[in-house]
Order: sequence, then C-alpha cells, then structure tokens
Amino acid sequence: MFYETPQFIRQEIKLMGIITFNQLWILVGVGGLLVILFSSLNHGLWFIIALIITPLALFLTFGQMNGQPMYKVLPSALRHFWLPKYYFWQKEKIVSRVSERPQETKQTIIKSRPQKTLDKQTIDNLSQFLDQ
Repeated sequence: MFYETPQFIRQEIKLMGIITFNQLWILVGVGGLLVILFSSLNHGLWFIIALIITPLALFLTFGQMNGQPMYKVLPSALRHFWLPKYYFWQKEKIVSRVSERPQETKQTIIKSRPQKTLDKQTIDNLSQFLDQ
C-alpha cells in the first residue's frame, strides 16, 4: 500500500487565533511608526498618511498570494524587479570584423553537412540490430 509523503509541513507558530509572530511584529512596527508620526506631524497630515499606511500594512500582514503570505512575497517581487537579470541560456552573438577596404564585398560562407541517405538494406540491418 502506498502512502503519500507529507511535504511542506513547516508551519509558523500561531500566537493567538490567526496571528503569527511575524504578523504581530509587522503590526507593532506599523503602529509604532504611526505613533511617531502622530507626535511629529500635524494631525490632519497624520490622518491622511494613516489612511494610506494602515490598509497597506493590513494587506502586507494578512494578504496571501498562492498560499504564501505577502510579507514573504513582497521582498521577492521587489528583488525580482530591482536587481539585474542574467540569462545564461541566451546564445551570444559573435561579431566579426568587417574589412576596412570598401571595395571588398562581404561574402557569407554556408557550411552544410552532406545529406545521408538510408537505403533499404541499411534500414533492415538496423532493425535487426535493434530487435536483438
């Protein structure tokens, strides 16, 4: 009898209900930032900034994409868009130097392999060899 092997069983420890430690630290950090801004900014300006920051913080804390929390997805997305990308599978173009004399014309040389033809005798021999 076959049993499915459990994979990806690493789970974050829940603090209370649905909040994990990482989510708690994000909420505490944003709350601390809002307290600091409240004490240093005009109350009207603070209210506008709080209306922008609070939904973003809640989305970052509780949002999910493909089963992954947004606080793990967002740094990976920023790294993807910010850092340069190296494509190792692209073929490099080799540029040849063009002759400096204008009267010479550039000639392209096409190297082709001769076509191999298989006759009935060769195919029969190959099929007998593969059948063994």
